Amino acid sequence: MRRVEGQPCWVLHRRPWRESSLLIELFSRDHGRLGVVARGARGARSVWRGLAEPFTPLIAGWTRRGEMGTLTALEAAGDRCRLAGRILWCGLYANELILKLLARDDAIADLYHGYTRLLIELEAGRSPSGLLRTFEMELLQSQGVAPDLSMEAGTGAPIEPERLYYLRPETGLTRTDSRSGQVFSGRAVLAVSGRHEPDRETAREARNLTRSLIDHQLDGRVLKTRELFRSERIYDK
Repeated sequence: MRRVEGQPCWVLHRRPWRESSLLIELFSRDHGRLGVVARGARGARSVWRGLAEPFTPLIAGWTRRGEMGTLTALEAAGDRCRLAGRILWCGLYANELILKLLARDDAIADLYHGYTRLLIELEAGRSPSGLLRTFEMELLQSQGVAPDLSMEAGTGAPIEPERLYYLRPETGLTRTDSRSGQVFSGRAVLAVSGRHEPDRETAREARNLTRSLIDHQLDGRVLKTRELFRSERIYDK
């Protein structure tokens, strides 16, 4: 049996289990994503009651034998990030991306810190569009599946804002004169990499670019938060 103590983490998802317990998906700094059982956490006398919530920085401990762990300690490491309205949906979208694209036990400290930074900056009121594009690329890069968007594939030529580029998710960008298919402006490519401040149209194009990369990795799986965004018309992801 393995015991872990004092581990910084976030709750990605939780659901009731049995009479008074919870099944929780944690995203931890040093152990990646993992599932734990929080026994009795919904009980009226539990010290964990109401604590295992998304967007609250936590310090956790657990024991583990096999795939699932058992929570042994949990305490807040700070105030809950106050996300509301469309900003809340952005946080939920980031959680679902991690759940769908990050394998359990894949410990990537840089991604953990990137996620923490995303929540802090969303709460601070920064533009969610740019923050989400940055996090999406951080997640793809952490998995080694993000093409190099800083240059043309094959030639190594720098991306030019006024040019058009065809995107192949496996290999990257090639210059084109066509506007059909997976074609994006150099401005949108530079916006994704943080080297261009986008206007509204460029921001929409940058969103579609990272969506194409993410959809390629999802391989047909559906993001529930994306569907809810559309149905509620809260924010066009």
